Amino acid sequence: MSSFLSSHHYVALVSFFSVILIGNIPIGFYRKRFLKFSRPWARCLYIPIVANIILRRFFGLGYDIIPFTILVVLAGQFIGSKIKVNDSNTRYDERGSIPN
Repeated sequence: MSSFLSSHHYVALVSFFSVILIGNIPIGFYRKRFLKFSRPWARCLYIPIVANIILRRFFGLGYDIIPFTILVVLAGQFIGSKIKVNDSNTRYDERGSIPN
């Protein structure tokens, strides 16, 4: 019975990290449009961390995986920021409009 519990724990970890990684790729793609350290840029960074806390509680995982979740969030956002699109040179200011 204990092997079932440990295998279930690994399945929960892998599915949790997969959801976090896949969910942060589009956020990283969206975050690269804003100026660094602006409010929208920071929101794209901190709102997924709050979502990770909620998902971690939903999956029933402990506090010992928090450093790994932060690494997966940053990895997903890094991957998303490296996606190239034709209009990727367009930058937005804090209000979400294109500066002149």
